[in-house]
Amino acid sequence: MKTNGESCGFRDVALWVGLYRVALGFMWFDQALQKAPWIIGPEGKPYGWLYGYIWKEINNPTFGFYAEFLKNILLPNFGFFGFTTFVIEMAIGCSLVFGILVPLIGGLGGTVMQLNIAVGSYKIPGEWFWLWPLLIGSHIIFMMGRGGRRVGLDGLISKTLARSPNAGGKLQHILQYLV
Repeated sequence: MKTNGESCGFRDVALWVGLYRVALGFMWFDQALQKAPWIIGPEGKPYGWLYGYIWKEINNPTFGFYAEFLKNILLPNFGFFGFTTFVIEMAIGCSLVFGILVPLIGGLGGTVMQLNIAVGSYKIPGEWFWLWPLLIGSHIIFMMGRGGRRVGLDGLISKTLARSPNAGGKLQHILQYLV
């Protein structure tokens, strides 16, 4: 059986996972750009529809403690959290589209963000609650399967690291696990 770093033509699973990873990365770009700082939402707040969506999460809480966090900590600091959300979603999109540091950013970061969204939106009427396990599962596959090594820069980095295994010291040792 071929490994993640070897090509086996049209039926190369790693190739298709890589292409799916890129498509999901463009989804993250789309979602981030809808919440960009320069997009003013219907409530007159920056970050697009994010402010109104947080109120939907507060009014339809999955967990009371989470709604209290949103109301008492996030909303009073909405500018900080809105900007942080935008930057993190753009970073996840970049990681997935370019295949760079996928286990850490696109994999772990995407998993944590999707878990956060799932917890907040599970009880909102009309939300597709079954979508979150599919998206979370995708990010776990990218993380555990080192999804950036095909159709991504992680593959080039891992090959470079393999050519000189003792050259980079601790940084190289850590980087092996991040690509």
